[in-house]
Amino acid sequence: MTDTIPGIIVGTLLVLFGAGLIQLHRTSWFHRQHDDELADDDYQFFSKQYRRRMQTSSLLIVIGFLIVIGDSPYMPWKTSPGLFAAYWGGILLIAFWVILSAISDMSASRIRSTHLISRVHNQQRLLEKELLELRKNHQKSVDEDSSSDQEN
Repeated sequence: MTDTIPGIIVGTLLVLFGAGLIQLHRTSWFHRQHDDELADDDYQFFSKQYRRRMQTSSLLIVIGFLIVIGDSPYMPWKTSPGLFAAYWGGILLIAFWVILSAISDMSASRIRSTHLISRVHNQQRLLEKELLELRKNHQKSVDEDSSSDQEN
């Protein structure tokens, strides 16, 4: 029984962590769904992000339960080493999928933020160009006013 305590602790922590993440994702998604200023492409991005993150968090909960079950003294690991290898190999595959999902979520967020930053820089360049033109026009009108005052 003593050697099952670490498995129970780790499994329980994973379940609690996954459940906490699910609650955070649901709250965030709820607020985004009710954001009237959200564009369609932003809404689609956040929808896909929500699905990715919910899947990852749910799989953390599954892994937590599987660790607790797999560390149980009632599992026939001593008599079935093949079953032991398949069971824990399956858990490792799920963990690998969680890692890949997290990496894909980070990549998607990075690509989106890079695109948004690029869009902001383009808008900034356009505004700076307009400002420069306005300053030139203003200077030109000031010069014309001063030259017309000198003629009078």
